Amino acid sequence: MRSTKTRARGRWSALAGLGAAAALVLTACAPPGAAPDDEGGGGGEAGGTLKVGYISPITGNFAIAGQEMVDGWNLYWEINGDEVNGVTVETIVEDDAGNPETSLTKAKKLVELDEVDVVVGPLLANTALATAAYTSSVGIPNLHPVAAADDLTQRQANDLTVRTGSMSGSQMNYPGGKWAAEQGHKTAVTLCPDYAFGWESCAGFKQGFEEEGGEVVAQYWFPNGTSDFSTYVSQIQSANADLAFVGTAGGAPGPDFLKSYLGLGLGESQPLLMNCCGMDQATLRALGSEIVGFNSVSWWAEGRDSDTVREFSEAYAENFEGKIPSANVAGGYMTASVVARVLEENGLVTGADLVSAISSTTFDDSIFGEVSYDEYNNFVGPVYVREVQEVDGKFLNVPIETYENVDQWLGKDPDEVLAQPTYSQSFQGE
Repeated sequence: MRSTKTRARGRWSALAGLGAAAALVLTACAPPGAAPDDEGGGGGEAGGTLKVGYISPITGNFAIAGQEMVDGWNLYWEINGDEVNGVTVETIVEDDAGNPETSLTKAKKLVELDEVDVVVGPLLANTALATAAYTSSVGIPNLHPVAAADDLTQRQANDLTVRTGSMSGSQMNYPGGKWAAEQGHKTAVTLCPDYAFGWESCAGFKQGFEEEGGEVVAQYWFPNGTSDFSTYVSQIQSANADLAFVGTAGGAPGPDFLKSYLGLGLGESQPLLMNCCGMDQATLRALGSEIVGFNSVSWWAEGRDSDTVREFSEAYAENFEGKIPSANVAGGYMTASVVARVLEENGLVTGADLVSAISSTTFDDSIFGEVSYDEYNNFVGPVYVREVQEVDGKFLNVPIETYENVDQWLGKDPDEVLAQPTYSQSFQGE
């Protein structure tokens, strides 16, 4: 696996079973950056270096998304410099190829050999959960720019893990269900990938839709690696629902689904709402004018009318051959922005002090809009219903509806959500 090195520029009580993991931190053999005592971390030091270990799949099936996540992080430091308030940010990038065992191996290498102060990433849900369990056990903060697994900040939450640049799978799609019902749709059919992110995505949509009086009449699931969606499109057509909600995890499935959808003539007859990743920039680059007017739901909207978004997009285009930033790029950039804000306000902070400072940070207008973090260290902010539009010759997801301050609890009490089973084909919420 490839390793590269760049000089890049507590508040809540853990669940009983999770507190035990944090208690594994040992004062005698804790790695540098770990808590020397029960207080955890170090804070307020002038100067010094914050050593960051960055894990992402930069080879393998998820290489494009993984490299984009790294690019977003590096872009921030290239624009703003690698020193904040006298603190130098040093980044070591490790490739996990999207494999949980490799991700864990790389996390241990970064902590035990490279002696990093914080681990950022990885990208995928299963790799993120494995890494977070390890880093919390040795007292090292773990920041997640993209990983959307609900349980990262729910059932497997810990007080050293923060979702810094994205939302959970159910959280980001819940407003999409509400919007669909508010548009007058009475019935819906869903199609999502057959693993945790897909189950969570469809569950979020379903609960939002049904809360507003809609009915999900059928749910279909496709395995990862699916490229021919014609059978699934036929099932959607046969369901005869007012609306189809379709989620993917990014990459080829978005364009592949839409090619089948358009090829079977549903473009004019079957209203469609897609999730963040199904209608991300990879899809817009592939299909462009064919999908102008199509809708999706996401916490990221590159077509939002905001100086912050424009400046970020212009900087990314300048550094990456005119490309438009995806949600993966935005997640990496946002995570760097949060770290920089903390260093500017606090100097060099590590361990639990770093996490506490991050989770107390708010942005009035980040690249995602107004953002804060909840008591479980999860991202809280706006969710946008978007429409593909051609703007100055570029295809962008432009917000047509905004739901502010969306949290991860889908309108319920946290204790009620945590008492539920995890989402699956058979459990899509109550």
